[in-house]
Amino acid sequence: MRRCLLPLALLLSCSAMTTVADAARRTHAPHIPQAVPPKGKGLNAATAAAAAAAAGAAATAGATAAPADPGTAADADLLKGLPAPWKATVLDVPLSPPDSAPQTAGKGRKPGQKAGLPGGSGSGVAGAGNGPIHVPATSTSRVLIPLSPRMGLAAFRSGDSFVIVVDNAEPMDTSALRGDGVFSTLTVTTLPGATLLQVKLPDTREFFLSQQAEGWVLGDKPPPGNVYGDRRVINPVMADGGILYPMRKPGRVLSITDPASGQKLFVGTSTTDDGGILSFRHGEGYDIWPTTEGVVVAANSPDVGLRATPDGALLTSGENQIPDSKVAVYANTVDLDWLGLQKLPDEQLEARLHKALLAAADSDPAQRFAARLEEARAAFGVGAFLEARGILTVALEDDPEEAARPEVSFLLAASELLSGNMDGAFLLEGPWPDNEQRATQVWRGLYLAFKGGHEAEAAHLLARDFTRLDNYPTSVRSVLLPFAAEQIGRYGTAEDLSALDRLPAGSAYKLATAFRDLRTGRRAQAYDAFNALSVDRDPVVAEKALEQKISLDMSDGKLTPVAAAEMFNGLMPDARLAGREATVRLLQADAYMRARKWPEALATLDMVKDTPEQVSEPVLSPMLFQTLAAVASEVVKDTDRDSILHGAAMLRAHLADLQPGTKKGEILMAYGKMLLGLGLADEAQEAFSDAVPMLDSPELKALAGQGLAESYIALKDLASATDVLQRTDSPDLPEDMKASRRRLQARITLAKGDQTAALALLNGDSFSDSLDMAARIHESRGEWPAAVASVRKMAEAEIPPQGPLSATQQTLALRLASDASQASDAQTLAWLGQLVGDRNMDGESGRVFRLLTQVGGPKPGKATTPKPAAATAKP
Repeated sequence: MRRCLLPLALLLSCSAMTTVADAARRTHAPHIPQAVPPKGKGLNAATAAAAAAAAGAAATAGATAAPADPGTAADADLLKGLPAPWKATVLDVPLSPPDSAPQTAGKGRKPGQKAGLPGGSGSGVAGAGNGPIHVPATSTSRVLIPLSPRMGLAAFRSGDSFVIVVDNAEPMDTSALRGDGVFSTLTVTTLPGATLLQVKLPDTREFFLSQQAEGWVLGDKPPPGNVYGDRRVINPVMADGGILYPMRKPGRVLSITDPASGQKLFVGTSTTDDGGILSFRHGEGYDIWPTTEGVVVAANSPDVGLRATPDGALLTSGENQIPDSKVAVYANTVDLDWLGLQKLPDEQLEARLHKALLAAADSDPAQRFAARLEEARAAFGVGAFLEARGILTVALEDDPEEAARPEVSFLLAASELLSGNMDGAFLLEGPWPDNEQRATQVWRGLYLAFKGGHEAEAAHLLARDFTRLDNYPTSVRSVLLPFAAEQIGRYGTAEDLSALDRLPAGSAYKLATAFRDLRTGRRAQAYDAFNALSVDRDPVVAEKALEQKISLDMSDGKLTPVAAAEMFNGLMPDARLAGREATVRLLQADAYMRARKWPEALATLDMVKDTPEQVSEPVLSPMLFQTLAAVASEVVKDTDRDSILHGAAMLRAHLADLQPGTKKGEILMAYGKMLLGLGLADEAQEAFSDAVPMLDSPELKALAGQGLAESYIALKDLASATDVLQRTDSPDLPEDMKASRRRLQARITLAKGDQTAALALLNGDSFSDSLDMAARIHESRGEWPAAVASVRKMAEAEIPPQGPLSATQQTLALRLASDASQASDAQTLAWLGQLVGDRNMDGESGRVFRLLTQVGGPKPGKATTPKPAAATAKP
């Protein structure tokens, strides 16, 4: 009953999920008027961004840029350019880059783009500057900002404007900076230390930045062919000396004055598309503003500063420790808040759980669920995931309406995941409210990784926010961080693997590093690590390392596939302990497949389905298809009835496990051929009928149609045979397939009794079956010369000049001798006698053959080796 109530409550309340999430978001967000960004600032809190960069160019520290138009009013300046309070000062430089030549005018301009404003310092306006803003309902405008890879950039929303700060590490060509539509209000101000771009925002729409070879592109729509929401974001971490906002290639740090609020801003620029900060965050003496690119800090204390380092922008304080209102430093703490995670010592977390337990026991009905929710969060924080799930499940039985709250369903799903219940963890896949999607994606990655079948996607999601796990308490982090590191090491892209550059000590992290080394070409180093870890004290780590060592030895030729399969089988007790029996069985099946031991591989794959672990269909299906296809390919060529029967039985037992598609259609075709060979025309007809609609290419469909037609012929259903040949025909078929289909049609026509039409279809066909069919027609009609012509061609192709004769070859020789005798064709009889010579035939066949060939011809064995006759002698 408990399991039934909760999903029902979730389904009934799903329509309220977004509203509740918004309410929760408003509750968590601090409201401090003097620290909140100016009007419109918070509206872009969900902008997904990512910051990365090449080193910023050297500039004189402390250089101050002159204001743009000091004499004009602030309101007019907001439209015509940057107002008087705007100033840019270079505070810090991460690295000194090599000198580069200035860009030429117009560099990076798109084809057909209008020439922009002239370069130089001062203010320029692209488009109308006065009066109300009129923007089309939909705008596809894009503006190219031509920047050198050494020039840093930051972008954020200030008041009713979108502001881009470009570090003038190198000269910048501003002549092409011009826009239309929503970008018609683009203004450009060039100062000694920075170039400032400002666009008036007509509404709450979001702007998008993407980096290209020519520079950066600003648009009102996401860049085409790019999942913009999957960009990098800047996830701050505690570091020596302050809070670090990591960037791959940081730019310089600038100091400016915000025109809308007059606040002093520190701007950390980035030279690579590394994104920005997701949402507003308040700290003691400073505020972190949401950004599209880079870092923007509003300093409310003279002790707070922002410094450029090779690893990113470092927020510092004159005090020993940067003041922060929370232990965690993430700009978006939805996962921390919803799960109730606090990075505290274990003793404090245990005390928190004890306090929550007592509070829940003493709570009155009105506060009962809130107290139980806090108790579940406290249990989750100490790593008691089963207890957290139990507490929350009981609480929801008493208050099922609370399941509609996203923070409640998120906590329950996370508890289910870490308790091993994948069915209950499905909610982690979302959807979540837009502003929470990025903050919850690390848990979506964990869910996909545990579920299997989406390894690359899971690794990518985990790598994007891998450092977020550092802010989890030790009891939770020690469970998730090694698993995430291994997932990234095994399946991450080259970019994802960079998340593993700084891992804690421990064998689990050495294992992840070994996987990364293996994927990046450092095979010898990885092998040594796997070899050393194969005897690690942690049995799970040792088992995984030994798996890889066996696989590498097999691929390097140190182990035969059969020996590797036996070693994998010996790993099974440890694999069961590690919960990896299914994985090791798959490796064992792969080894058998490499050895072409198809029955053994198939039996091993069957055992995979009996393991307690869930194996995803995308992992198991390709191996099953490949094994069954190999079985079908080999058995179809076999002539032994027992082998065909065994192969057909193996295919039949697994057909239900295969997903419909081209591969299954091909296996069904082979299965149908086996059944035809066994004389089971009814079952063959069913197999071919199932195969035809699964096949896409005309050739495969035609082959299946031929098999189905043969089944109908065997069943004496000639009308259906003719119909299926017509339905599966195509004018683009190769000539050999067209000839094969004509032979089938001739068989159908002959079965209907029309020998003349059948001969017309077979005319000119030198295939053995066609010659045999034509010869039989001629023999039945007493047309012996024509019959001799067809049978002699068969003999020329099938009877060798030397060596023993098979039973089939002996029968063919007797047939030709008989037809030639009927046609009184002495020349053919002489040729055939010389071809067979004195080779033995079974039983009475030899005596009859010599009687036929000696009539009117030379004695066998006396003439030279015969040559094929150009034409059959006339009677």
